[in-house]
Amino acid sequence: MIDHQASSRSKWVRLFILLGLVLLIGRLAYIQIFKSAAWAQAAESIWKEKDVVPAVRGTIYDRNGKKLAYTTVAYDVQADLSIMEAARKEAAGGKTKDGKPVDPEQGDPAAYARKLAPLLQMTEQQIYEKLKPKPNVIGIPLKQEVDSETADKIDKLKLKGIFMTKTTMRHYPNGAFASHLLGFVTQDGKGGAGVELQYNDVLKGTDGVRKYLRDRNGNPLPYEQELLTPAVDGKDVYLTIDQTIQHYVEDALDRLVNQYKPLNASIVAADPNTGEILGIANRPSFDPNKFAEADQRVLDNNRAVDAAFEPGSTFKIVTLTAALNEHVVNLNDTFQSGKIQVKGATHPISDWNGGVGWGRITFREGMDHSSNVAMVTLAQRLGWDRLYKYIDLYGFNQKTGIDLPGEGSPILFTDKDKNDLNLAVTSFGQGISVTPMQQVAAVTAVANGGSVMRPFVMKEIRDPKTGATIQEQKPHVISHVATPEVMAEMRSVMEEVVSSDTSKAGYIEGYRIAGKTGTAQIAKPTGGYETDRFNCSFIGFAPVDNPKLLVYVTVDSPNNDLQFGNVVATPFARDVFANVLPYLGVQPEGKSKQPDDSAAAKQVVMTTVPDWQGMTGNQALQSAGSGKIRLQVIGSGEKVTAQWPKAGSKVPQGTSAIVMTSGAQDAQGNVQVPDLTGRTLRESAEILSMLNLNLETSGSGFVISQANPPGTKVPAGTVIKVQLGVK
Repeated sequence: MIDHQASSRSKWVRLFILLGLVLLIGRLAYIQIFKSAAWAQAAESIWKEKDVVPAVRGTIYDRNGKKLAYTTVAYDVQADLSIMEAARKEAAGGKTKDGKPVDPEQGDPAAYARKLAPLLQMTEQQIYEKLKPKPNVIGIPLKQEVDSETADKIDKLKLKGIFMTKTTMRHYPNGAFASHLLGFVTQDGKGGAGVELQYNDVLKGTDGVRKYLRDRNGNPLPYEQELLTPAVDGKDVYLTIDQTIQHYVEDALDRLVNQYKPLNASIVAADPNTGEILGIANRPSFDPNKFAEADQRVLDNNRAVDAAFEPGSTFKIVTLTAALNEHVVNLNDTFQSGKIQVKGATHPISDWNGGVGWGRITFREGMDHSSNVAMVTLAQRLGWDRLYKYIDLYGFNQKTGIDLPGEGSPILFTDKDKNDLNLAVTSFGQGISVTPMQQVAAVTAVANGGSVMRPFVMKEIRDPKTGATIQEQKPHVISHVATPEVMAEMRSVMEEVVSSDTSKAGYIEGYRIAGKTGTAQIAKPTGGYETDRFNCSFIGFAPVDNPKLLVYVTVDSPNNDLQFGNVVATPFARDVFANVLPYLGVQPEGKSKQPDDSAAAKQVVMTTVPDWQGMTGNQALQSAGSGKIRLQVIGSGEKVTAQWPKAGSKVPQGTSAIVMTSGAQDAQGNVQVPDLTGRTLRESAEILSMLNLNLETSGSGFVISQANPPGTKVPAGTVIKVQLGVK
């Protein structure tokens, strides 16, 4: 009985064992056949490691192979608070475990902060706050991308718990030099502006991958084969910029900013035969090595490319070209300067000298004088269709297509706005907005004989290993504007504008320079115009007979009583010409065209504003008459107490000035309202400010009416409302 029971139990045991083996074998077969890939993938995820092999970003060079931006080795500085805490406790004991003496400052956050602050260019407090003990916090980043020299100095300090991880950084060896052109690279390695953004896909390359098996500590297993997909480094970009010319541009711009303190300013130098940008700079600027510290508004303000504003008299180049090419004028034809009546205008349009003009003069002389009346006359002969034909041919109806991000768009009158008044103001660059780069492209056509060249900054893309040229950018003609004969006439006229200017603002002995200035009111975003801000500009090229260099200068709101192009822009264009032309191998001629004494009588003659303060009103009037300044006296007091412009200012003869006498404000605090008719916004604002009155405007242009009649008395601080329009 017992044997039978044992035998029965044995059978059941064997059965269960057999069944277990069958299930186990079945499970193993299932795993091997159906789940092997999944389990292998899971095992691989535990033991297999994958590292990114970063590509080296391409280098940016100038046209002569000088480095402007490149990638170099850098180090990220980090702290391990747990190791620092252990070091601090060890230092508190005075000795290590093996009995050696310990630096008492090891692990001390305050001591570390004192030693690291000058190296990391951070304050001791900033570093201390990062290093002081924190619950449940171990790793702390201190500073990213310090250079090798700094890393060596940190390493020599032998601070326990301070580590450095090797990485790369983008380096701009010249600091703020050409900053808006070059741009910067963000922390994630992407181009953030300028060439770095425009050609990011070319410069960045393609990262590689390294795959290998590792142990539980992350170390590669020996004798295991690595699978490597190599990185493809970024391509090198060679620019059209010449580093030497760029330095001359930057230096001239710095002098301009130091002297006139404008809100913004830009200078562009270009080859008018190809459209290549040789130098380009803006102020304010930034250091791309420290772009994160810069004001975002400065980073975004590549004014030479993205700003659109009313060009003023530089736009007269378009009107005169159209008139010559359409045969509606001969430069020796005459017209009556001073004023011209236009349908829709409440007052006649006047020349800049208060509508006095220069009598009956030729259209050539009209361009010399920058006569608005001359341009309006030509526009009326042309009509909208023909004038806009040349606006389009000069490229002002579209972006230039320059290879830089963020190019601004022009603003022109639409079909519904094409009336007689807008035709007139367009002829002398008012009421429309264009960009500096559009003006540069347009004037290349005058310089080279008729072809508008697209501006560009990338000259070549090269392989960094072989040096082979992968891509080369060729000059591109946007349009043909006019015949070579017409453009020869335009060059002659523009040369005379420079050579006959008795101030010699753009004159260089031995070089024939052609150019045109512009002074334009600045439009408010909410409508109307700023009362005391102007855009002043100059654009020109040289030598006249074989132009090699085009220079454009634009100045936004210079801090100067006289905000005129030939005062604040032309002299700095002249500086660029004077340095760059010899550098380009252009030798001065034996004789260059001197200012024409016979033309000078009809040209702008500068005079110095006397110091009228302390004089009687009559004495001031007599003094102004001798200097040919039109003077308005406000008040009935004996002595002059204030004046505009300030004494010593250089102004063109015929300029309107104003003085205030001690009787301008009576005992009750009332002020005599001046006659503002015909004044610009800036003049009106400064005059009222001098009288302790405020200004409120509507419309744009010149003062055509005022709410408070001239001569009436109002309390100091009263708001004087004026209507602006075309005189």
